[in-house]
Amino acid sequence: MQDNVFHVALAVDNLLDATNFYSNILDCRERIDARGDKYTVINFFGAQLVLIEDSSETNKTNEEDEEFIEPIKHFGIIMEWKQWHKLAQNLEAKKIPFKVSPNIKHHDNVGEVANMFISDPSNNYIEFKSYKDRSKIL
Repeated sequence: MQDNVFHVALAVDNLLDATNFYSNILDCRERIDARGDKYTVINFFGAQLVLIEDSSETNKTNEEDEEFIEPIKHFGIIMEWKQWHKLAQNLEAKKIPFKVSPNIKHHDNVGEVANMFISDPSNNYIEFKSYKDRSKIL
């Protein structure tokens, strides 16, 4: 059986800034052979992320959130438990501001679930999640 690969496309204000963020901050790989003037493809932890430069479609605002609650509009990835912890440490070491700080909560019937939110330079919200018991994901 072949694994499905998830694909998401995001609008960004500046393609170079967004590519640098996903490549240098999150350590994802850009597919140089799949790059155009206004778009690029990123290997986002095994999923395909397409960044499309179109500032009219981004979430960018000039106002700071007074109190941030998990956003409705976001995309995310479910990671292995150790990989999630390593990423959290790397983001903290790089002093990346969290929208929701790394945390672990216990949910009845699911067990421990770790999550954190950050945003990219165009204010696209990204959730990183991990289930200690991966059999509870779906």
